[in-house]
Amino acid sequence: MEIKSLGYIGFGAKDPLEWLKFGTEILGMMPARAVPGESWGFPQDPNFKIASGGRGIAEDGSVYLKLDEYQWRLGIHQNDTNHGILYIGFEVDNVSKLTEAKDHLISQKIDVLDGSPEEAQARGVGGLIKFSDPSGNPLEIYYEPTLDYKFSSPIQGQTFVASNLGLGHLMVLTANREQTYDFYTKILGFKLTDYISFQTGDGAWFMRCNPRHHSMALSKFGEANGMHHIMFQVDSIDSVGRALDRINAAGIKISSTLGKHINDLTTSVYIKGPNGWDVEIGAETVNIHDDKEWIPKQFVEGDIWGHHGIMDSVAAVSAELEAKDGHGSN
Repeated sequence: MEIKSLGYIGFGAKDPLEWLKFGTEILGMMPARAVPGESWGFPQDPNFKIASGGRGIAEDGSVYLKLDEYQWRLGIHQNDTNHGILYIGFEVDNVSKLTEAKDHLISQKIDVLDGSPEEAQARGVGGLIKFSDPSGNPLEIYYEPTLDYKFSSPIQGQTFVASNLGLGHLMVLTANREQTYDFYTKILGFKLTDYISFQTGDGAWFMRCNPRHHSMALSKFGEANGMHHIMFQVDSIDSVGRALDRINAAGIKISSTLGKHINDLTTSVYIKGPNGWDVEIGAETVNIHDDKEWIPKQFVEGDIWGHHGIMDSVAAVSAELEAKDGHGSN
């Protein structure tokens, strides 16, 4: 299977408008100029107006945010009970690759559903299939995303490192780490980049599907299942610093101080997002261009310097998930 990138993610929120404010004013994202499924009209028609008006808000109250030339990367949907992952989308090159992916999953005894034309329209893609990983995370594989090259951050001069590398990365907590790890590496085709051991049986495993150091990370910490953090890579350490200024000015809780990871060499800060799990803002992440030359390494600590509080954050999110029976409703 040839997954190209981590393309999009959707999650629930009590009030999606909180994410609209957080995503634009703190992270520097842009509301989608048209939400998925809307008509773009005829090019250069001066009388046509997109129904959502460039606000990134759909008729049902869902919020869509963009950070590069893709129409959208984050979908936030109103949900009073589940504030966790609703879907994770992985991109493949074309419909032939989607068919190959479906056939491969079926051959591995994975239950696969075809996305309906209405569901594809709601994602702004040519087509998709749906299934779940062994930890229960709902996954989608899609092709032919809608592109909109007019990204302009509300934060002057800021850009994101995304495009063909995907939106960033996710770290997901999983109680059955071995089965979930085998699923991503042996079935979906991700490659192990490196891993960190916390204590007996616990740790974090970092996996890639393109040159980005990792697009998915699995962390076993107790018996928790669900989201720990989502990471967005910005263009420079200065952009990380300016984000930190905005974070402090807004009084947002810092989960882990500014620091530099030992494995992917990212300089970043972790903050508490509107849903209770963490958001990492970082820069200067390592890319891996030669799979044959890369040798996975085991680390016993996560950072060269800084990131104070990160293990407390993992423990806190894990405890909250376990208290909610591990349904990812954080």
